[in-house]
Amino acid sequence: MPSNAYAGRLVPLLRDAEELNDAYTQLHGVAALQHFATAALNRAAVVLCISAWEAYVEELVRESLQALHTPIPHAGLTHALNQLLEDDLNRFNTPSGANVQSLLRQTIGVPDVRRFWYWPGMTIVQAGSALGQALTLRHQIAHGVHPRPVVHNHYTSQLPDFFRRLGRKTDVAVRNRLVNNHGIPAPWPP
Repeated sequence: MPSNAYAGRLVPLLRDAEELNDAYTQLHGVAALQHFATAALNRAAVVLCISAWEAYVEELVRESLQALHTPIPHAGLTHALNQLLEDDLNRFNTPSGANVQSLLRQTIGVPDVRRFWYWPGMTIVQAGSALGQALTLRHQIAHGVHPRPVVHNHYTSQLPDFFRRLGRKTDVAVRNRLVNNHGIPAPWPP
């Protein structure tokens, strides 16, 4: 079973991108809408996937720190620590591999989460490159680059699955850190 961040945040948010991919399929045969509407749907799917990834990482940090929570004798210290966490999360607005690695190292102590980002057909280097490509597209789209980037539906139809796999691997890395280094009983099953 995955983390609550994965099941309750990443997966539901990625459904929005999948619904855009479904809309693309339905509009693909309508000649008058095919170029403009379908191009916008593909760009929107990229933005939604990155948004889902960022929200997942932020929620995973909160969930993990909650698992690490021990009673602190002074309420002011609790408030100060929570404020530091929120400040870190507010600055986390580009969920690149390096930024995710830095956030998880600083908050939970995961040395380098990117070492877990591989699966059959995807190496660590390829996963980092794929994340970087999605972020580059997202930045171009969000910041109004002209001409608008061309994003193909073949790419966007695979993007939600990429982020689900990346999330599962991130869950494993964080879970291992919580269990093996912090002695927390399994916060979620492997």
